[in-house]
Amino acid sequence: MIPIKTIDRLHPTAEAFGKVILLGEHSVVYGHPAIAAGLPQGLRLTAEPLPDSAAPIELEIPAWGIDLALRPGEVHPVAMSALAVLSACKGPRSGWRVRGESSLPARAGLGSSAALTVALARLVLGPDAPVDAVIEASMVGERIFHGQPSGLDSAVAARGGVLRFVRGEPTQEIALTAPIPLLIFPSGVARSTAVEVGKVRARRERLPSIIDPVLGALGAAVESGIDAILRNDLEGLGEIMNVSHELLSALDVSAPALDHIVERARAHGAPGAKLTGAGGGGCAIALPPADPAPLLAASRAAGIHPLQVEVWR
Repeated sequence: MIPIKTIDRLHPTAEAFGKVILLGEHSVVYGHPAIAAGLPQGLRLTAEPLPDSAAPIELEIPAWGIDLALRPGEVHPVAMSALAVLSACKGPRSGWRVRGESSLPARAGLGSSAALTVALARLVLGPDAPVDAVIEASMVGERIFHGQPSGLDSAVAARGGVLRFVRGEPTQEIALTAPIPLLIFPSGVARSTAVEVGKVRARRERLPSIIDPVLGALGAAVESGIDAILRNDLEGLGEIMNVSHELLSALDVSAPALDHIVERARAHGAPGAKLTGAGGGGCAIALPPADPAPLLAASRAAGIHPLQVEVWR
């Protein structure tokens, strides 16, 4: 539970993971499992007191284009969410400057909003706060951003690692035997989680006998993917990623930019590639080929600058 005692100061620093969904997008909304992984150095916040303790909190994250004063009544969604998290934690709502650093793009399906809400909760509750309390506070802000989020992003942002997530059930950590290398390709296309989730819901309402099996197949892909991960079978995982992308396309949540990225990655030897997150834009991911240099060069020539990461514990 979040403590009820008012806290009048912030801790100097706090961190949260970014996130990438490996398998299970959209089907997770309907009770199927998903696999998500924490991206290191998702967001690091630092806090220092302002000379005027009554001045609104200043929130600045240059990499994400955020430079806001957190005034009560503010209608900017980032400000509203940040104030809601601080309030849920009984933290200060004035007198501090908070600055963030991140190597991840915002609004790209990599969990930027959850990283922000988790890191803000930790600024108040401290680095040793129970992870469930941090997630609970994060969800208060996430509901402002996304309406009725599954909770997956907040869990990954707070815990890191590779997680099996089913809505309403305890999160399970998947014990890796080796790191999973990933290439993350920002498409540069803006997207809305709410819009894409709504598209799937509408298609399911129109065609339940067709769409429910697709959602079930995406859930089955998660279980097969976990088995491949535990065996460190990246070729097998890649094939499952490829199938999952086609299933997500059947839900109408891919986009030409994402399909081009996926096709380029496969053409240059990637064992698997797919969209990640809600779709409609945002990012695609790929398991890198043995020699990733030609794929990286081709992507940069197309104006796309991939992030190279390793998913680990």
